[in-house]
Amino acid sequence: MAAAHEIMPPHATCIGAAESVPGAAQRMTDLRVGALPICGTDQLLKGMLTDRDIVVKVLGADKDPATCTARELALLEALSG
Repeated sequence: MAAAHEIMPPHATCIGAAESVPGAAQRMTDLRVGALPICGTDQLLKGMLTDRDIVVKVLGADKDPATCTARELALLEALSG
């Protein structure tokens, strides 16, 4: 079985926990992906952000995307999981 680093693309990236939802959505668009890992300032994984999270937890919950951060969605994920 292949190791994770053998199948991951070389340009794999994460978004910062303090990054805004529109910024994260733009990065997903630019990279043509539907999910990004959320990293803290320590570069450790804090959670995952998906395009579905943006639609359901931000737009569907009538939150302001401009003021909502990736950290908030990671916390919502931890609380609901």
